Amino acid sequence: MINDINKLLFLDIETVGIEEDLDSLHSEFPNLYKLWEETGYEYCKRRYPKEDSLSSNEMFIKKAALLPEFGKIVCVSVGFILQNGELKLDSYVGDEKEILSHTITLFNRINKLGFRLCGHNIKSFDLPYIGKKILIHGLDLPNIIPTYADKPWETRVVDTKEVWNFNSYIGLSSLDLVCASLNVDSPKSGELNGEKMHHYYYDWPEGKEESLGIKRDDNIKEYCEKDVIATINLVKHITKWKKITKK
Repeated sequence: MINDINKLLFLDIETVGIEEDLDSLHSEFPNLYKLWEETGYEYCKRRYPKEDSLSSNEMFIKKAALLPEFGKIVCVSVGFILQNGELKLDSYVGDEKEILSHTITLFNRINKLGFRLCGHNIKSFDLPYIGKKILIHGLDLPNIIPTYADKPWETRVVDTKEVWNFNSYIGLSSLDLVCASLNVDSPKSGELNGEKMHHYYYDWPEGKEESLGIKRDDNIKEYCEKDVIATINLVKHITKWKKITKK
C-alpha cells in the first residue's frame, strides 16, 4: 500500500467561502446565490442537522468553504521526503486560478516521475475540490487526479484516512484524532484552524500587515503546511506496520 515513502507527494488545501457572505455572493454571483438558497442551504441543513437552526447567511459563512461550488481554495501546500530523509515543503497562496496553475504544473511533473498523491481524506475532499475548481477555471485536468473513469486499483492516491480505517467506512478518523492516538504532533493545536479559516481570511484588518509586519497568507500557509507535516509524520509511523505497507 505504501511501498516507497520517497515517491509520495503529500498534499493539503485550505478553503473559504467564495465570498464573505450572502450579500457579497448575491452581488458577485447572482446565479450561485439563487442556487445556494435553493440547494446549498438545504443540503447543509441535512448534512449538519445539529446546525439546521442557522440562518442561510450563517450557514454560508460556516459551511460554504466545504463545497467547491460555493467555496474557493486559498492555499495548497505540498511536501515530499528526499532520499536522505530531508523534508521539502512548498505552498501556493493568493489568487485561486494561479494556485491551481502551479498545482497542475507540479502534478504533471510528479506524475512523470512515478509519484503518488498522499493526504488525509484526500479522496473525498482535497482532490475532488481541486478537480472541480480546475474545470470551473477552464484549466486542463492533470492525469494523476482520479476521475469517474478510473478503476480503484488504477488510482495513484494514498488516503491516510482509509489506511487508518482498515478498509472500514465507519469510525472516528479525523487527522487530529489519529495524530493524538499515535502521539504525533497535531496541526490543530494553534490559534488558527479550518473552522476559523473563513472568518480569518475575510476579517483580516486592513493595514495590519503594514503595521505589524504580519501577512495573512503567510499564516494560512504555515497552518496548511502543519497539516502536511502531520500527515508525513503519520505515514512515517504507519510504515512501521509491515502488513499495511505490503505491496
